[in-house]
Amino acid sequence: MSITASSTHRTGLSTDLLLKAYRLMCTAKEMTVLYEEKVQITAKYVHATSRGHEAIQLAVGLQLKAQDYLSAYYRDDSILLGIGLRPYELMLQLMAKRDDPFSGGRTYYCHPSLKREGMPKIPHQSSATGMQAIPTTGVAMGVQYMSKMGLLPEGEELPIVICSLGDASVTEGEVAEAFQMAALKQFPIIYVVQDNEWDISATAAETRAMNAFEYAKGFKGLEAVSIDGTDFFTCYDTMNRIMSSVRKNPRPWLVHATVPLLNHHTSGVRKEWYRHDLEQAALRDPLPRFRAELLESGISENELLEMEALAYTTVRADFEEAFKAEDPRPEDLLRTILLLHLYYQKQEREVRQEEK
Repeated sequence: MSITASSTHRTGLSTDLLLKAYRLMCTAKEMTVLYEEKVQITAKYVHATSRGHEAIQLAVGLQLKAQDYLSAYYRDDSILLGIGLRPYELMLQLMAKRDDPFSGGRTYYCHPSLKREGMPKIPHQSSATGMQAIPTTGVAMGVQYMSKMGLLPEGEELPIVICSLGDASVTEGEVAEAFQMAALKQFPIIYVVQDNEWDISATAAETRAMNAFEYAKGFKGLEAVSIDGTDFFTCYDTMNRIMSSVRKNPRPWLVHATVPLLNHHTSGVRKEWYRHDLEQAALRDPLPRFRAELLESGISENELLEMEALAYTTVRADFEEAFKAEDPRPEDLLRTILLLHLYYQKQEREVRQEEK
C-alpha cells in the first residue's frame, strides 16, 4: 500500500482536537521560554526541548493508544505532552525530584519510562541517541510474536511501536541493524526521524551523505515518506494513515520529518556559540504557521488567546509546584532494588504454585 504525504487533508479534525493541539504547542513553547528565564535553576540539569519540532511530535503523541509502545528521544517533550503527561511531571524529572514519574530523579529530562493505565508504554532506556533503535525494534518483534501466537487481548487493535530518532543518530551502525531486522521480519514499527540538520554543533553537510529518507530506500521492505515536520495538518494526516495502515497490515515504516531547531542543542550546548542559521530557522517556526491556519479554518482569535493564556499560566504554576516538590531521600537509593527483589520473589511464588 502506497502512502504519500499531503497537505490538503485539512478536514475531519474536530475543533476540540485542534485547540488541544494548539494549547499543547503553546505549552511546549512556554516551557522552553521558562526554562531559559529560570536558568539559574535549570542550568544545573542537562535538558533539551522540542522547540521547532512540536508539530510532528504532537501529531504522533495525540494518536498513540494505550496498547502502543513509545521510545522517545531526549527532545520529545511535545510527544509526552501529547500522550497526556503534565508539564509538572516533566519538570519533576528536569529538577531531579523524588516524585519524578519516570525514574525518581535518577535520569535526565525527557528520558521517560512509563507504565500507566490509558497511556502507551514507554520502556526504560539509558540515553536516546540511537541506541534505542535495537531494543525498540525488539519490542516490535515481541508484538509480532504475541499477535501470531494469539496472545493479544481479544478484539484489541494491533499495538504499534514508535521509535523516535534524531536524524544524526541514523548514521550509527546500530540503527542500520535495527532497520535491517525490521525490514527482513516486517515488524509493526514506525521510525519517526526528526531532521533539523544539526548533529550537536556539526551541520548535516559535515556528518552525512544523505538524509534518513534517502537512506531508507536501501532497505528493501522498509517503506518511507518525507514530510514537512512544521505543518501540523500534514504531520497528523500522514501519521494517521500510516499508523492505521500498520495496525491492519503490520510492517515497518520510516517517517522523515524536516524541522528547524529553535532552541539550544541542549542546555549545555548553547545555540549562540555556533549557529549561523538562527534567523532562517525562525522563519520555519511551526507555532505561528499553525496559528494562522487555525484562524483561516474558522477558529476565532479569542479561542486561540484563551489557549495561549492557559498554556502560560499552567506552565508557570507547574514549575513553581515542581520546584517546591521533595528531593530524593538518601534511603531512596536502594528503594527500587528492594521493590524489584520483592516483585521477583512474588513471581517465583506464583510460578511454584502453578507447578503444583
